[in-house]
Amino acid sequence: MIASNIGWMFDGYETYALILTVGVALHQLLEPSQYGELRIYAGTVIGITLLGWGVGGFIGGILADYIGRRRTMMFAVLAYALTTGLSALSWNWESFAILRFVVGVAIGSEWATGASMTAEVWPDNARGRGTNWRRRGARSTRAISRAGLRSTRAGSARVTGSNASVL
Repeated sequence: MIASNIGWMFDGYETYALILTVGVALHQLLEPSQYGELRIYAGTVIGITLLGWGVGGFIGGILADYIGRRRTMMFAVLAYALTTGLSALSWNWESFAILRFVVGVAIGSEWATGASMTAEVWPDNARGRGTNWRRRGARSTRAISRAGLRSTRAGSARVTGSNASVL
């Protein structure tokens, strides 16, 4: 249960950080002639990540039936960590979008597996509270990510300025 909550916390942080920094990342990956369509590219990358969540939930549920929820959760966290890090090595916006899709698949798999694990652990009459407690991990990251971005003056000004112009 604690692992599921912490997993959702990191997923929420990563997702919120993507929304805040996608403009900066794409500004480095796009050609100067494409800067005018930065909003379209940002929306596409975020949409592709969300599509990955849905695909990942489906794949994660099937995989959990075959190899077990614990193993599926471990693979999902490993894939999520690796592909999030690898997305920093993107060479163009297409490679960034593909890696973001894989990150989304891993997050979706982790969410589906964590939801199933929560449902198995909590008693029937308290399952709603258990689910709410698990989801608080994702909600708590908004404050954490805002504080982290504000704590670095140069990073905060750069991200905030680019984010305001993109979104």
